[in-house]
Amino acid sequence: MPATEPRPAAQPPARGEPAATEKHPWGRVPATDPPFTEDTLLATDPALALRCAEDGRTVVWHTVQGWELGVGPATAAVLTAFALPRTLSSLPSGENGRRTRAVVHTLGERGLIRRHDPDGVPAPGGRGGMFGAPVLSLAEALRGDGCDVVFLGMPYDLGASHRPGSRFAPAYLRRTGGALFQYRDTASGPPGALDPVTGRRVLSGVRLADTGDVSANVHRSGGPTWGSLERIVSRVAGHGRLPVVLGGDHSVTLPVVRGLADSHGSLGVLHVDAHSDYGRPRLDGAHLYCHHGNVMDWVVGDPRVVRLAQFGLRQLEDRPGVPDTKLRRWPGTSACRTPLDDILAELPEDLPYHLTVDVDALDPSVLSATGTPLPGGFTHAQLTELLTGLCSARRIVGVDVVELLPGEGETDGLIVADLLLRVLDAATRTGGSR
Repeated sequence: MPATEPRPAAQPPARGEPAATEKHPWGRVPATDPPFTEDTLLATDPALALRCAEDGRTVVWHTVQGWELGVGPATAAVLTAFALPRTLSSLPSGENGRRTRAVVHTLGERGLIRRHDPDGVPAPGGRGGMFGAPVLSLAEALRGDGCDVVFLGMPYDLGASHRPGSRFAPAYLRRTGGALFQYRDTASGPPGALDPVTGRRVLSGVRLADTGDVSANVHRSGGPTWGSLERIVSRVAGHGRLPVVLGGDHSVTLPVVRGLADSHGSLGVLHVDAHSDYGRPRLDGAHLYCHHGNVMDWVVGDPRVVRLAQFGLRQLEDRPGVPDTKLRRWPGTSACRTPLDDILAELPEDLPYHLTVDVDALDPSVLSATGTPLPGGFTHAQLTELLTGLCSARRIVGVDVVELLPGEGETDGLIVADLLLRVLDAATRTGGSR
């Protein structure tokens, strides 16, 4: 997302226009279209996203230019109504219709509603997203109430210290995950899919979207794509969606955690991994020194992170990390032998939680497609039971899955996609993420 330029002082709005906020003076929005007729096909600028503000107004966010604008309910209703192309002739007649037309013309003069040229607008990305979800722009995914879960790919592995290749995992998971579950929507909502083992429908009523990859022509360690990921995660979470990041090496968890903390404030982190990725709390130089083997130094060092719960640790260490009151640990597969209520007692119930899953938490006999596999990990069934238990009992506001190195076959992708499917079903079944 490009940085926002310095903005001039706001100009007084014309009659009938909403008041400008400090972040967006109306004078910055150019008039791009000639006057509309009754039969002009119109649509809201596709770069706009809407979210509710604390004062009950609606905040309009331009996802490309970066400005924000507070508007009243009438303007928000018009922007929402024209999210799908329509004409003025489709509006009701009478006084209400005349008022709506006046708002449309005002928004058209400012470039927020535009002529829609079906032949000149690229077709939507289709259904090539995770689990066959529709591929949307970020603005489309955040507009209105069209989705609950937003997938983001982070094809970044400059933080790997041994074997690179996890940058290919987002595309691999999208390609293989559709064989496990195919998302579809109907007039009555997404039906999910029937699980014959449990006898219940998985992801019933949960709306999915995929906004593609957070990427760059050339990645730089800790560079601009980290900042983009942090801002996008914060925006997705701030709109009440559940951001799900497909990594990438484990260093990408840091911008994810920071983005969630920007939106939610205090945060807990559930960390599933064969390695602690921790030595001591840090605040300095993450863009220079953070990698997949020490990312939790900065997570613990962030004062907004209240709890870091680690599951599956089994890497031999020269020396233990510096003790910290935020840390709770269940090494190896000990969490499987610990009553869930005992684990939950260490996880404050009022905290929102981010779940980060390094796939090397699984035993190599289950999955070896990772950069640093270690024997003695979870089976698929063990990890599924643990994660669904945790995600059903706590409010999950973010998920990432990292350190998957795709191979020739599809089995590894199906294993990870199934874990992700079960996690999302558990996290959204309680309504905690929405």
